[in-house]
Amino acid sequence: MIAALPPEMLLGATLRENEYGWNLSAFPAALAAAQRFDLACLGGQIEFRVDGSIAEAYWCNADSSERIPEEPWREYVKRSCKEVSDKFTELVRGLDVPKLLAEWPRLSALLQGRDPEALVVFVAYFVTEQEYVAL
Repeated sequence: MIAALPPEMLLGATLRENEYGWNLSAFPAALAAAQRFDLACLGGQIEFRVDGSIAEAYWCNADSSERIPEEPWREYVKRSCKEVSDKFTELVRGLDVPKLLAEWPRLSALLQGRDPEALVVFVAYFVTEQEYVAL
């Protein structure tokens, strides 16, 4: 994955354990900026970040499909970002944080007395063409 993202993409993001996570309202702008920087989005998932802990809801994800053979990089960038955007929008629309916490007692205990909505981020992975080829 790309070592350093452009500053324009980092608005609303935090870095934890070498992964950027965006608050849910900031992620669409990062995704739009990725296209301007010629970065494809592989997708990502919901995480709760509390103090030094990370609780990854890996099943709450929005991923792009693989690059089609001979697909021009710019087309893949556009398509991957659109696929992730569409799935992210659907994911956020259906995200029921209280229900998720009810099914995840350890996380509920960790978040006790805090606003869980303020601790939700979307961790996403962006790559250059060279990085994609090396995957």
